Amino acid sequence: MKIHFPNSIVEIDLSAITKNLVSIKEKSGGKKILAVVKCDAYSHDAVRVSAHIEEFVDYLAVANVDEAIELRLRGIKKPILVLGVPTYKNAAAFQTHNLTATVSHQTHFSILMDGTSYQINFDTGMGRLGFKPEQAQEVRQLAVANQRLSCSGIYSHYATADDPGSEFVQTQHRRFKKVLEHFKEVPLIHMSNTGAVANYPKIDHFDMIRTGLGMLGYNPGETRHDWLKPVLTWKSTIAQVRPIKKGEVVSYSSTWTCPEDGFMATLPVGYGDGIPRSLSNKLQVRFGNKMYPQVGNVTMDYIMVYLGQDQVRTDQHGILMGKDSWTAHDWADHGKTNVHEIMTNIQKRVYREFIGSS
Repeated sequence: MKIHFPNSIVEIDLSAITKNLVSIKEKSGGKKILAVVKCDAYSHDAVRVSAHIEEFVDYLAVANVDEAIELRLRGIKKPILVLGVPTYKNAAAFQTHNLTATVSHQTHFSILMDGTSYQINFDTGMGRLGFKPEQAQEVRQLAVANQRLSCSGIYSHYATADDPGSEFVQTQHRRFKKVLEHFKEVPLIHMSNTGAVANYPKIDHFDMIRTGLGMLGYNPGETRHDWLKPVLTWKSTIAQVRPIKKGEVVSYSSTWTCPEDGFMATLPVGYGDGIPRSLSNKLQVRFGNKMYPQVGNVTMDYIMVYLGQDQVRTDQHGILMGKDSWTAHDWADHGKTNVHEIMTNIQKRVYREFIGSS
């Protein structure tokens, strides 16, 4: 859908993504890079991001076959790993579109068509998908028996690598190393994400690093890394500025009462665009060099910002996220969620504008 008159814009700095990738690669000691671009690259536009970073990465990864097909149809050539499970319905698509499947259950070996590339997923502690470590010998036998397929790698997921000091990271690492004793000839091994690279530099990161949120400038845990630069700025132009008197209430349920006479700015952006309602009366919005409080409950299409005695021009942008305003970390902290959810909630009706492209 082409938007001619957007109410809000997210500006995505493609050059910042490149810089983040360079930093992650340096921190990893020069390992290969797998860029995770699932969920439309966390709402950053998977096609545009993938096209920009294709020359800088070795692999791409998506959540499902449909996401992978979209990238192929838009001209992306790099190997694409589908993290989700293969089914009889989508098995042919792996061959048709040259995709790499994930095998995480015994039945997947029989589902996939001859010649399909796949990687084996072991569950070393995430508790989501994958073979258990104690199945390693059985899985190896299945892989040997199914040489009609092409095994291109093996991987696992850390559950607690986003912050330093987790003994469970060491536990999972030991489990995975034991699994690998059965797969010495596998060409590509990966387990570490951005958090593992940043917080556990002495651990073996194997052959490749997976990064999704990291290349977009964020560590998903509580730890902040100043060498990662957020690439997204969200802004919206004021719809209206009007006076408000002391004692007047604002928005549904009247959760905020004006403390003194002043001015109120209304911005045409709300939870229908991706601002969590849980940020009601918490969000801060920047106009110029000053931060102002969002007040009243966030509505589907609007938020209200109390300006006090200041009068702000109606043609001025309010910065909701980025550019010396709140970061997605701040949104997540105050909304009691994580950065992943904040990013993936940004809706399609918010216009994407790209800068810094090569």
